[in-house]
This record gives sequence, structure tokens and C-alpha cells, in this order.
Amino acid sequence: MPKNTLPAPAIHYLVEAADLHAHLFHITLTVPRPAALQRLCLPVWIPGSYLVREFAKKLQGLQARQGTRALDLAQIDKCTWEVACQPTRPLVLRYAVYANDASVRTAWLDATRGFFNGTSLFLKVAGAEEHPHGVDIVAPSQLPDWKLATGLEPVRAAK
Repeated sequence: MPKNTLPAPAIHYLVEAADLHAHLFHITLTVPRPAALQRLCLPVWIPGSYLVREFAKKLQGLQARQGTRALDLAQIDKCTWEVACQPTRPLVLRYAVYANDASVRTAWLDATRGFFNGTSLFLKVAGAEEHPHGVDIVAPSQLPDWKLATGLEPVRAAK
């Protein structure tokens, strides 16, 4: 394949720097072919940091849908959820993450900068760990000179 041409991701995350003053990233997670009982979780630690971080405590307003139908989420423990869904229809989850920790191990967002590690924002889709994953990051509309820096290889970039 030519450089920057990758297969369509099986799992897709949309990250929006949505509310700078409230320190909120909005995340949309799309799972094209979920399990009938799909499990999702956030880690409680990050490699290189030997403290329990409990990233799930920053997660807010978790909602699940298939098309126009809202689905019930069952919280299994402090960082794990399950949702019963139809495996033939895409599962879309929306949630916010409070990003007000300036350490490099979590997430921060304000009017001057934003950063995150995937461990603090991305729900893991159980059973899909080996599938391709994609991330789109949307710049805050009120900051026209916003720049993105990442260690990920860009597939495409809007100017």
C-alpha cells in the first residue's frame, strides 16, 4: 500500500476539544461490528507510572446507541461497562472526559493547550484489540491557530 493509505479502521475514535473552559474532551467511539454483549473498559494505570490512576473517574455521561435506539449500559466495576446490542449494526458510544491534570500521564485541556494519553480517553473494546484503530482529532473552533502534535502516523490532515 502507498504511504498514508491504510485499511479502514475497525474501531474509530473521534476526539473533540469541545469545552476548553470546563476542561472537557468529547469522545465518540464507533464499533462497526460489536459483540452481542460488548464489554468496554478504561485502564487503572499507565505503563511507566506505578500508581493507580483510575482513569474512569474522569469519564462523564457515557451513552450508547445503535442508530436512533438508545442502549442501556451496565457498569460491571469502577472501570468496565457492558452493553447488549445487535452485532450486525454499528455501536456508537459518546462520553466526555474531564481533563484537568497537568501530569504527562493523564489529560489536560484549556484555552492554551491540550494533551492526552490514550489510556485516559479511549475505552478499550474487548475482543477488538487486534483490529485496526483510527483516531480523528477535531481542533477547537475558537482557536484557528491550533496545532496538533502526535507520535501517530497521520493518514490525512485537514488544514
